Amino acid sequence: MKKLGVILILGILFMGCTKDATVDTTNACTSANPIEEVGWLKDMKNSLTNCSCESSIIQGIYNNQTVFFIRGTDPLCNSVNMPTLYSCEGKVVRVFNETDYREFDDKVTPVKVIYRCKATE
Repeated sequence: MKKLGVILILGILFMGCTKDATVDTTNACTSANPIEEVGWLKDMKNSLTNCSCESSIIQGIYNNQTVFFIRGTDPLCNSVNMPTLYSCEGKVVRVFNETDYREFDDKVTPVKVIYRCKATE
């Protein structure tokens, strides 16, 4: 009878266990390695192939909100950047276009580069 009681108690204990440390694979702000763990950011990274000029995926701040965007970061390439800003969940926050792209540097603060696609030789 004691063995049955011990087995019953152990069974109840194990049934109550849950995995609390689940990884949110949609939120780039809560991921330890968002460029590899978050699907929409991984897709963004995979879209940068055979870069003739260095392009980077950058995490930044726009209107007190964390955003992600692609920007040309090669000083030897002359290009106009008109980035699209994405939220932590991959939703479009703002699209800079040919009429307002000059506002980008005043409105967006780059925080860190999370991926670099370097020019291939």
